Amino acid sequence: MFQLCVLTFALVAAEPAPLFLEQERAAQRETWQADYAKATDLAMKEKKDLLIYFRDKGELDDVFENEDVQRKLKNFVCLRVPLDHEFEGKKLLSYAVLEDMQGKPGLAIVSYHDKKLPTYAAPVSIHPLTPSRYRWVPSYGVEQLKIILDLPAFATLGQRSMIYAIRVHPEVPQSVFSTCHPAFLEHAQAHSKLQASMQRQHHANLITVMSTLRAKVEGGFGGAQEIVAESWGRFVGGENVLEAAFGCIDAWRHSSAHWGAVARRHSYFGYDIAQSASGTWYATGIFGQ
Repeated sequence: MFQLCVLTFALVAAEPAPLFLEQERAAQRETWQADYAKATDLAMKEKKDLLIYFRDKGELDDVFENEDVQRKLKNFVCLRVPLDHEFEGKKLLSYAVLEDMQGKPGLAIVSYHDKKLPTYAAPVSIHPLTPSRYRWVPSYGVEQLKIILDLPAFATLGQRSMIYAIRVHPEVPQSVFSTCHPAFLEHAQAHSKLQASMQRQHHANLITVMSTLRAKVEGGFGGAQEIVAESWGRFVGGENVLEAAFGCIDAWRHSSAHWGAVARRHSYFGYDIAQSASGTWYATGIFGQ
């Protein structure tokens, strides 16, 4: 009888739930900041990354309402602004650091959680709502946003773009479910920049690389494997960092040897991509088994 009474009470108490849920959603919506300067100050004060939602016609409104997404957003300071939002008399989307947004609606994440990181106060995720030329790339929904919010917080824009591009590939490559180690990211960054400076694909000296990485990795590993690629930017008239990442992943997909490395789970991994003076992007993937 007591259990029945408790159950009955719970059912009665649940009747006003629709109103309560609406009030709760309204309270969640109020947590969005509306001014870039104030949101930046808050992110610095709370040591959280700043998520900027450049809103046009409410393209991602429903996605941001998702409960799982809402929980992850608590780790960020969230700013929602129209495309013409200004900072210091200049349109925010016209600043060079947001060039990869291409003036489009979408979202960007700026790193403010750790002053010691080289990415501090720099964008680490750029996701304009534009269609990709690669048919396997999904549109932005709940799962894609959850992936973005879970990307390594210590990684750069190029590194996070590469990892995102692999995470959303429909074949679910396993390399990005290995340990993302800073030393492997450092090598991927350095070698991508070297390729870009030389405007030529080439591999690093893996014997030297393995020796360097082993000295930085606590658990050790048996061997290393590296893959490289270049985008098609110089041929198609330019592309932002994310589209270039999709292009390099697509190139690897068409090579069984390269895709074998991307698809397989390793002990450690690192990815990065860098742009050359000609506009072509050069990518590196490095793995420790």
